[in-house]
Amino acid sequence: MKLIITESKHKNIIFKFFDKMGGDINEDFISFFGLDNRGELTYDQAYKYLIEWRGEEESKELAKTLLLQNPHHIDDYGGYDFFFEVIDIDNWRLDEGNVVVEVKVDDLGGHVDLGGDNMSLEDALDNEGHGWEIDDEVNWGIDEYFKENITSQTGINIIFDRPKYSSRIFNFN
Repeated sequence: MKLIITESKHKNIIFKFFDKMGGDINEDFISFFGLDNRGELTYDQAYKYLIEWRGEEESKELAKTLLLQNPHHIDDYGGYDFFFEVIDIDNWRLDEGNVVVEVKVDDLGGHVDLGGDNMSLEDALDNEGHGWEIDDEVNWGIDEYFKENITSQTGINIIFDRPKYSSRIFNFN
């Protein structure tokens, strides 16, 4: 016998889960629903359900509050330890589940462990041999941070361009 669950029943089950366990797409949610991007329920669908369950305005306000809790700290991503700030929030597109932000990384105070060699993030970024790779990994770390700490609670995907770095910003005020 094959059990068929309609989308509305699927959504009702997810909403009941959120009611009981809270609105967070965390390890429990992922495990319970077998969430992946190949199965019946994808991450994008789960995020849309979370926005619908929470309400667009509440999701947006929660995302804004979480984004502006500066500074944000990354200390468990591949040997990186640095702070960053969200310096601008623009272009809310909840119909697509996205918001665009601008990010500034404190590379002067940050550091990275490269195979036992601890370097300042600024020096690692300036290295001709691997600076481009460090920049990519900083971006991936920030993206992962946003997914784990903001998108999972709000359903809103955070989009950002390459971050600005403190050492490369000249403030003449």
